[in-house]
Order: sequence, then C-alpha cells, then structure tokens
Amino acid sequence: MIGPLHRRALLRVSGVAVLSALAGCATIEAELGLRTERLGRVELANSIDEPVDVDVEVRRDGTTVHESSHRLAAGSSEERTQVVLEEWAENPEARSWEIRARTNASEWRSAEIDAAVGERDDCHSVTVVTGDWPEASVLVLLGDCDGSRG
Repeated sequence: MIGPLHRRALLRVSGVAVLSALAGCATIEAELGLRTERLGRVELANSIDEPVDVDVEVRRDGTTVHESSHRLAAGSSEERTQVVLEEWAENPEARSWEIRARTNASEWRSAEIDAAVGERDDCHSVTVVTGDWPEASVLVLLGDCDGSRG
C-alpha cells in the first residue's frame, strides 16, 4: 500500500514526465492551437534596374487573407523596400502561414511558417525580392521581425 506522501511524490513525478513529453512535441501543441507563429511585415523590393510586376498572396491556416499585385519601380542591388504589407497586423498569430509571390517571368515561389516546426512561438518577417537569378526572378525570404534573415 502506498502512503499519501509517496502517492503525491509519484503523481508529481508522473505529471512532470507527461508534461515534459508533451512540451517537447511541437506538433501536438500546434494542432491543439497552443503554439502559434506570428507574421509581421511582408516587404517587396526590386533588385534590378527595370520596373517589375509582382503578385503576392498571404495564406493564414489555409485561408487567403491577402492578394495583391504591385508594380515595383526600377531598383538596385541594395534591395530597397518599396512596398510593405501588413493587413493581418490586428490578428498576426496562426498555426501556419504561407507567403507566395511571382512575376510575369516566374512560377509561384513561397515561404512557409509552421508552428509545428521550431521550439517556441516566433515572429517572422518576409522579404520578397525580384532579381535576375538563374533559379528564379523572385525570391521569398524568411526573416525575424527584427529584420534579420534566416
């Protein structure tokens, strides 16, 4: 027979083990809506010396929350931001985000943010950059909300 002190100790140890197992499982937390990822700004920049048209889509948990087309002025290799999108700023948290972009010369390129991946709730920014690269004429780059790219 287990006495009350031993029973409490056993429950404490069991509870810690169960919580530790669940805390390490980001997928379960994300599916339960306990973990989210925050989307900050989406910035559009043109790194070539000609104007370019860019289509952008932002999906939140599979639902499109933003669609737009932009004509970016001629740019430079310094990638100066010309357009900033943040229509979702009042409700920036979700289990998943997908940011897609394309030019007339490219297929859709995308970046995905998923709460099931990673170790903690994070804030992400996205930079869409047009350019003259062999792999694509547009890149979709994830970064942190402080502006550093990852």
